[in-house]
Amino acid sequence: MVLLPVTLERGFRKWSTQTTIKIMTAITIKSRSKTLKSCQIETTDADNLASVAQKISAQNKKINPNRLRLTYLKESKQIPLEKFDFALAAADGMDLYVKDLGPQISWRLVFVIEYFGPILIHALVYLASLNPSLVAKYHSSSQNYNAELSKLAFMLNLLHYLKREFETVKIHKFSNSTMPLFNVFKNSFHYWVLNGLISLGYFGYGFVFPESILTKVYSHLQIVPLIGAFLFFETMNFKIHYDLRKFGDESAKKGVTKRVPLQHGLFKIFVAPNYTFEVLSWLTFTVIFKFNLFALIFFSVSTTQMYLWAMKKNKKYGTKRAFLIPGLL
Repeated sequence: MVLLPVTLERGFRKWSTQTTIKIMTAITIKSRSKTLKSCQIETTDADNLASVAQKISAQNKKINPNRLRLTYLKESKQIPLEKFDFALAAADGMDLYVKDLGPQISWRLVFVIEYFGPILIHALVYLASLNPSLVAKYHSSSQNYNAELSKLAFMLNLLHYLKREFETVKIHKFSNSTMPLFNVFKNSFHYWVLNGLISLGYFGYGFVFPESILTKVYSHLQIVPLIGAFLFFETMNFKIHYDLRKFGDESAKKGVTKRVPLQHGLFKIFVAPNYTFEVLSWLTFTVIFKFNLFALIFFSVSTTQMYLWAMKKNKKYGTKRAFLIPGLL
């Protein structure tokens, strides 16, 4: 966009104003998918990534713009466009590439589906464990039936995922509106399968540690403080999510869209304190559920994944903040 100064005279007074001239530039879009055709679009420096996707969509049977991924070629590699850079795209000989990512599903719906899995599976298995005939037929012969422990584990797991569902609907904001439909199946495995397996503990499965050892351990532990710790960690996790949403809203009002790390409270110590309290919640749950093997597996996988995400944030922000233990981890 070019701004040209223009002076207007009328009587003894002068006004200075500016005339806006939009420069149109033709950019070639090369298809990387059979479902799309290559095309040429007219752009101006007022265009952004969304408007360019709309123009490509208009020439491709109005395909959902969320399915389109724009890239440019650099050193024989396709580099995703994080935002539409007019100066870059308008350079001589510059071509853009478009790929069809396939059917899409909203990020929010994906999270709702993921978290619904543990709620559904645990509820069904727990209700089954209350049936005396099913217990007699399917309960592990190596473990005593423990209705109180099963009820406690079920309630804590249910509380966690109801909180997650509430956060998904009311708290979280998503930078992208959709993701490929296939991802819902891949992402749901962690919750529907890995967490769902924990429910087998209601029928006495997964308790690999001898009762004699557990008795010695739990003689030094009190169940009420453990429950209190779990509830505290869950509350802090919710508070961190709320603080992140509030910070994001305040930044948006100032016109800041780039994500930056918070500089107050626990955020000065931990790179992602929401991950920190999530890990502590599941650690406490695993201890309460007598180190059930399925709970240990879920805890280990979850912790590893969150650690990788936290280190990625440290790298992105150029920070060296802790993940779980300040000074150590």
